[in-house]
Amino acid sequence: MVSVEKWKVWGSVVEVDVTEGAALPEAAALIAAVIDETESVCDIHRGDAEIHAVNLSQGAPVKVSRRMSALLRSALWAARMTDGVVNPLASESPDEDLIPTVHPEPSFLDVQIDDDVVFAPWGASFDITDTAKADTVDRAAELVARQLECGAAVRIGDVLATAGHCPAGGWQIPVPGDGEVELVNGTAMATAFAPPAAEPPTATEWETVTVIADDALWAYAASVAALARGIGAIRWIEQHELRARLVDRSGRVYTTESW
Repeated sequence: MVSVEKWKVWGSVVEVDVTEGAALPEAAALIAAVIDETESVCDIHRGDAEIHAVNLSQGAPVKVSRRMSALLRSALWAARMTDGVVNPLASESPDEDLIPTVHPEPSFLDVQIDDDVVFAPWGASFDITDTAKADTVDRAAELVARQLECGAAVRIGDVLATAGHCPAGGWQIPVPGDGEVELVNGTAMATAFAPPAAEPPTATEWETVTVIADDALWAYAASVAALARGIGAIRWIEQHELRARLVDRSGRVYTTESW
């Protein structure tokens, strides 16, 4: 039997499912601590967050904590895997585009990390909130499973990861608009949703993309990248051998063979 607890933090609904009911309070406390640690270093809405020091460095090397370094590496990995669709650099405002500058436009490809020292080009401003949440989902699920010796499914927003042993019947995870899907131990799932269409939709626009992968960071990054690729998303997902379900704006459903 699976025991469940939900709460809201960092602008997202957090859910933890564990296979041992007695472990639920401690599991929730462990996850809350992991989230608080991550939020304290990379939440751009917190004035004391460490990420502000990185954003204010403007071309100068800056030493960061081990957690900040790990989160930035995760964000850069997701950017490389998606050809920049999942971009760790915050987009510029229209007003900034009108201001001439002697510096080239910063790119995630220009960011360098050497152990705990980060070098970002002038003008770079990081917002790694979404990849940080996915990274935290992976970390929290593994921590609960390891320390409490139970099965765990941890969700933050629309990203979920499992770890430890499965409950009887496997992890039955709800899929938007499609009942449930079974996740085997150690896999993750994420769903990306398209914003409301301003114009009549086309057949190549996706409404939702759900991806199952080996970890939450890759599931999140792949779902967002596929959502942006239009009809090319199907081939891209198959090339990466991912399980996926895509729904277009007309409600038609496409799934990979492994789904």
